[in-house]
Amino acid sequence: SAAGASAGAATWYSGLSESRRQVVDEQALLASIPIVALFFTWFHIWLAIQMMFRPIKFFGLWQYGDTGVGIGWQGVVPRKCRKMAATAYACAREYLLSPRDWLTAVEPEVLVAKMRPHVLQIVGASLDKVCARHFPNVDRRMSPPMREELALAAVEKIEDSFSELWEEFTELLCDEKIGIDNDKMIVSIFMANKELLNHFFLVLGDREFRFIERCGATLGFVCGCVQLIAFNHLSPLGRAIFLPLTGFFLGIFTNWLAILVCFKPAAPIPVRLFGVHLFDLQGLFLKRQKDVAFMYSKLLCDHIFDFHTVIDYLQTCTELWPRLKDAYLRHNTRVFNQTLGSAVTCFAPLALGRREFKSVEQDLLVELVERLSQADEMHRMAGKFIAAASNIMKTNALRMQAMPPEKFEGLLHPAFKEDEWILILLGGVLGAVVGLA
Repeated sequence: SAAGASAGAATWYSGLSESRRQVVDEQALLASIPIVALFFTWFHIWLAIQMMFRPIKFFGLWQYGDTGVGIGWQGVVPRKCRKMAATAYACAREYLLSPRDWLTAVEPEVLVAKMRPHVLQIVGASLDKVCARHFPNVDRRMSPPMREELALAAVEKIEDSFSELWEEFTELLCDEKIGIDNDKMIVSIFMANKELLNHFFLVLGDREFRFIERCGATLGFVCGCVQLIAFNHLSPLGRAIFLPLTGFFLGIFTNWLAILVCFKPAAPIPVRLFGVHLFDLQGLFLKRQKDVAFMYSKLLCDHIFDFHTVIDYLQTCTELWPRLKDAYLRHNTRVFNQTLGSAVTCFAPLALGRREFKSVEQDLLVELVERLSQADEMHRMAGKFIAAASNIMKTNALRMQAMPPEKFEGLLHPAFKEDEWILILLGGVLGAVVGLA
């Protein structure tokens, strides 16, 4: 066992003479140099990667304002979340589908037909509640078939006029002044959920991060062997200077080189020997452009262009959301009046009083809006239908696969470019500390 082997080694060492112990200590020290270099290089690169993303919030004694800078640390990505999210999306924006592309690809007649069971349930429940509140005597006398007939009449009117509503929504959402702004939406979502931005970068760059760690560890071991050879021929003073100095430069070099090979060269450079093509030299991240494009598109669809996420964002748009809500309420009012019929619509205010009639109308609209906002299953179905109709994930992925490598690099490289020098210098400082130890 390990414990037995350790005990045996300790017994063997204690039985050695003093001069022999000095020789063993010297050999152990020399043998440890490449091993320590390997583990140290892996550790400081791993730590540098973690420091890019952690902690989400500032951790330390003091920070200047809300900048994340001070006596302590905040992950580079969370600290510069707004700039990184905007930069990473901006480089791909022109290759992605716009809101108008999504919305015009949908056939509203097909969408509303698929939503019919949910809409029927919402309308029926809303009518039942309003009737029970305002017309309790009438409500008690209405048979189930009558209720169902009234709800069906309303749903048919909704289906007949849904195309007009969808067209009005499309124009409002795509309006140049008040319409949906993908850049602003994405930045606001990431600002509210910085862990999500971390997730984007970590998923997209997972292979590159692992490569950086392993490549650094390998380089550390090779450089450690060089250190071993040089260290064996130095005086005690030379050794005291050599290890911290080489550790400093080793830390800087391995961090710099590992980041560099992920992104450079951007365009593939063919390597030939005697005219025979051997391989293409290209940054590791750029080599995976096809896979990463699909992953990026899927992440956008799953976390950003999700129906609930878009609705939550729209509610923060002070100009757009009231206009959308007004269009929806006007549509429902028209449906309400058409369902009741022109005669009832004209005489009901006289029979009930205009104030009471308006109260009935308003209560019905409020019920419809509330129940519609809670119809999660219908939202999921509508979101899936829109995504399938516009084929947003596949189309975005194919377009991004055709991006020039120089632009595609911008999806991930912002995570390194911001304060990259700190992460590289960290390797040098830790290298010097290990050398001194």
